Amino acid sequence: MMQRSKATLHTTAVLALGLAAVAPACGPEPGTTLPPPASFAILAHDHLTGEYGVAAASTAPLIGMNLEFFDPEAGGVVVLGRPFLQLNETVLIALQDGMDPGTAIAVGLAADLDRESRQVLAITPEGAAAFTGNELEGHAAHKTGEHFVVAGHQLANADVLLALEEAFQTTDGPLADRLLTALGAARDAGGEEDGSHSAALVVVGPGARFATRDRLVDLRIDFVPGDAVAALVELRAQVDSAYGIVRQTPPPPPPP
Repeated sequence: MMQRSKATLHTTAVLALGLAAVAPACGPEPGTTLPPPASFAILAHDHLTGEYGVAAASTAPLIGMNLEFFDPEAGGVVVLGRPFLQLNETVLIALQDGMDPGTAIAVGLAADLDRESRQVLAITPEGAAAFTGNELEGHAAHKTGEHFVVAGHQLANADVLLALEEAFQTTDGPLADRLLTALGAARDAGGEEDGSHSAALVVVGPGARFATRDRLVDLRIDFVPGDAVAALVELRAQVDSAYGIVRQTPPPPPPP
């Protein structure tokens, strides 16, 4: 059993407010016709600290279960749309074997019968890549930038990913803060068409104190009937309070 020190500022927390519609952990089998849940995410790497992180929100419960696939040295992968955890594993193994993100994604999708109903994001210290399937409904897109990649589908509008990207790039501070701010900006820009009912924030990297999990931050809202992103922000505030963490509010920008 893992022993967790109360003195550490690295936190892991899970908030589950209802699991009546929980899907199986492995996700639907390939070839099924269940509609994929709407979701959006940002996957990033802090080249200064070596940390990797992801923030995501979804209309479905348990988005955090899809955010387990990181190697603190090789990189990370996130799959949105119709979940299939074997795909996450295959892409991560390819990254661990030294493949670049685009090649690793291609390897993972090669035998995936439902590839067109998924989005795949991958990142390494050298760059990022993504894939968006043609069968995803509504506004579906992805974009890569320096040290990050954003993606989403069934989004309320095209501004959602733009807000996700811009907030991440213009926010200073630790990677976790930048990711959570970006998630909130995407929600404020419209988020998913039907709103978010689960959300999660995960950061891995040097200095983690949870045995082999490499987690610096692991915060999850497994399900709420209302705004999961707001609940995730509140959860982080509660964890900060419990551990005595004080965050400095950045000063407002100077007047033009």
